[in-house]
Amino acid sequence: MPPFETLLAMSGFALAASATPGPVNIIGAMTGARYGAARALTFVTGATASFLVLFLAFGTGMLAGTGWILALAKPMTLIGSAYLLWMAWGLARDDGSVERQDLDHAPGFWSGALVQGLNPKAWLAVFSSLSAFVLPLADRVTGLVVFAALFGSICWLSLTLWAWGGARIGQGRMRLFNRLMALALALSVTVMLVETFI
Repeated sequence: MPPFETLLAMSGFALAASATPGPVNIIGAMTGARYGAARALTFVTGATASFLVLFLAFGTGMLAGTGWILALAKPMTLIGSAYLLWMAWGLARDDGSVERQDLDHAPGFWSGALVQGLNPKAWLAVFSSLSAFVLPLADRVTGLVVFAALFGSICWLSLTLWAWGGARIGQGRMRLFNRLMALALALSVTVMLVETFI
């Protein structure tokens, strides 16, 4: 088991990575705004599960010394960024109205998993957290498992709060909210691209 100070540092990093604005947080807020907080929970759960799969897969690969994992980071950042910018464009054009039939098509578990899997912020968080907190430990396997449990819990709670916050937006303000969220999504992707490639 990692020392208490390491657990605190891991938790702080997980909170900063999960709660700060990013593509999945913004889409979670939009899902909550359009379909309600309760319906957004399946999206939130899919996004969290996808993050944990990335975290454990890459963590296991890093512990096994597989160098090809790091080679995936930049191509996946580009693919994920293109997908998220396409989503921002669609969001900016959306008029904010919610039709009755739309309520049956709330983004679900697999939507959350796909968006998180292509999310450059998730990839950056995985690589940086594994490098900073797991690789330096004497017992890396236990550290990986403990950090995954901490990160998963904090990620799910943070995304749930974003969805809940989005649900507090009234329908009369949806068009403006959509445009602001589209802008925030595009800016967050741009910042990640700059950090990755410059």
